Amino acid sequence: MRILEQARQAFAEVFGAPATAAGVAPGRVEVLGNHTDYNEGFILSAAIDRHIVVAGRRAPGASARVHAAAFKKTVEFPVAAPAKNEADFWVNYVAGVVAALARRGVEVGGFEAVIDGDVPLGSGLSSSAALEVATLKLLQTLYPFAMDGIQASLTAQEAENQFVGVNCGILDQFSSAMGAKDQLIFLDCRDLAAYKHVPMGAGAQLVLANTNAKHALADGTYNRLRESCFAAARYFAEKLPGRKITHLRDVTVEDFERLSAGLPEETAKRAKHVITENARVLAGVEGLKNGDLAAMGRCMDGSHRSSRDDFGNSCPELNAMFDCAEGLPGLYGRRLSGGGFGGCTVNLVAAGAAEEFAAKLAERYAARTGIQPQMHLCRADDGAKGVQL
Repeated sequence: MRILEQARQAFAEVFGAPATAAGVAPGRVEVLGNHTDYNEGFILSAAIDRHIVVAGRRAPGASARVHAAAFKKTVEFPVAAPAKNEADFWVNYVAGVVAALARRGVEVGGFEAVIDGDVPLGSGLSSSAALEVATLKLLQTLYPFAMDGIQASLTAQEAENQFVGVNCGILDQFSSAMGAKDQLIFLDCRDLAAYKHVPMGAGAQLVLANTNAKHALADGTYNRLRESCFAAARYFAEKLPGRKITHLRDVTVEDFERLSAGLPEETAKRAKHVITENARVLAGVEGLKNGDLAAMGRCMDGSHRSSRDDFGNSCPELNAMFDCAEGLPGLYGRRLSGGGFGGCTVNLVAAGAAEEFAAKLAERYAARTGIQPQMHLCRADDGAKGVQL
């Protein structure tokens, strides 16, 4: 693949010797299931054919030297005791994986690595999770240790939670690690082993529309949304003492409609989003199983409106992109993807109409906002891997 060769060349230029291994991990798109992961709910996602590559080799000593091609900068840290780097924040995703592995009893030695990729940074396609998973796959290849895809996902998630400082759920890392070509991933976040691959169907393609509104989830906003959800779950647990309610996953739409009046307005709206989003994921999966792409599209449209009106994690650019897609030929449905506040919308489009759809959507969005977007026609792809070079 082109990006792997690019990373190999960059490594040779930076470190003066060939890389011996690489971790390759795809970005992901969240098709349905917005902020449901840490609520132990349901997700429908896909690994996509855009990747982060971490190419590297073992190195003497007990330090890691990591070069980011995008920033043209090399940072060094001790593998035995990595510390959070506030100046070069990107290296924390690598150092966090080293720290998470150590907590699991996996110690790695020194290494040198170059990070490269074609997952757009800050686009909501989870370049950070792909970097974490690719790092883990590189280290697993350089310093072999046993770890399956689910455990790799959990280790990468721990790196982001405990080292980077974003209390994300499992969606991003699991999607990057466990993707399958031409398949969506249906994930029950309460039972990761029960995941399933669901064919998307040959008649549809994903068009990712990057608004060029950068998003960043390490500023505390994500964590505040998460706390609102947990507060709502505690409220419903008190109102329904005969049921075991630990997360909003356990609350039905009927429960919400009957009991939500006692919640603060903002907390109630955020809970409504998560509870109805779980229902949309299940309905969307049924639509795909029945070959009903229009039904799937309606779930996606409803998801975006709920994010915009209830959860509050959209932004003017995402809403503009959503509106600009209205009525374009071939569109089944669209919504923001990922944490929100910027990044991409994901559009489910009839396969033969994808190129024209993307061109017309870009034209409409630029005319409305004055911002030139990037359009990515994507396919669902296989999950992460480690390779010997």
